[in-house]
Amino acid sequence: MRRVMIVTNSLSGGGAERSMNLLSNELAKRGWPVSLVPINSGTHDLVIPVCEVFPLDRKWNGSLANTIATYWKFNNIVSTWKPDVIVLNCDLPELFGAMLFGKHSLVVLEHASQPWGQRKSLGKIVRRILKLRKTTWAAVSAHLKIWPFEEKPNTVLQNLVLFPKEKTTSVIESEIKRLVFIGRLSHEKRPDLALDIAKLTNLELIMIGNGSMRKDLENKAVNESINASFVGWANDPWSKIKSGDLLLVTSSFEGDGLIVIEGLAQGIPILLADISDLRRFNIPDRNYGKDLNGFVAQCENFRHKLQDLCVPVDVSTRILGSRSIEIICTSWESFLNHR
Repeated sequence: MRRVMIVTNSLSGGGAERSMNLLSNELAKRGWPVSLVPINSGTHDLVIPVCEVFPLDRKWNGSLANTIATYWKFNNIVSTWKPDVIVLNCDLPELFGAMLFGKHSLVVLEHASQPWGQRKSLGKIVRRILKLRKTTWAAVSAHLKIWPFEEKPNTVLQNLVLFPKEKTTSVIESEIKRLVFIGRLSHEKRPDLALDIAKLTNLELIMIGNGSMRKDLENKAVNESINASFVGWANDPWSKIKSGDLLLVTSSFEGDGLIVIEGLAQGIPILLADISDLRRFNIPDRNYGKDLNGFVAQCENFRHKLQDLCVPVDVSTRILGSRSIEIICTSWESFLNHR
């Protein structure tokens, strides 16, 4: 079996990180020599890796000197561990992979329809370098193209999802009691839209997650008298869910839409942004809001019939049926065996 090194931003923090933790564990369970390299320091995830882990302990938003020192440490680990395949997830791992000394078999896993956020110019340079290095491009969903080349990925490798052993709540109240936002507090997730929805509907909002926008969002909530509480990052956000909660997914773009998939597994009522990345799930029209007014209108329409915003069982079963850890890891094994 080939030696596989998986490089992520951190051990915890988002869907990509958890998916790679699950993948490394499943590959290790199947006898693959696998290691995990989280670049940034941080807390442990709900999924604890059982494979070799080489934390680089870069400080998030640290100095240039700190990043350079971390990069040298990464080169040393790669040189010592000698992976046959290196899987790069998201911006920082791609940057480190592009600058690696020596010849390596690199795989970039595309997680979003618009990667590299506010650093598009740097992203274009990094990805052109990676292309020159004969990188293999994979995506977590068939609807994604490889940016900025607008090319189809070489293969599709779906994210692994940790499904609950039992649903957080088995009884759905008829009335909306709270709105819930789960995710990174950053511009592409549009948490400010969730605040505006809470303000216009006069509903309580609980925001689960951290990110660069948190301070501004907290100030907005105070200044505009919005009933919002900020929980921060949570290992298991679904443990915060109560009967009467409505999940809002307000993103301007998405990749795999892991929060949607986990929400479906939980059976929680849900309202999604009406964007192509989320329309691909083909759930009922009533579960989408086109803009602020659309979200508010749906909240008012279903304020006293919240159960109608639960996705029908036949639809959620169709979506979740292909997402088992065993099926997805087997597709990863097939891919890695042909690298």
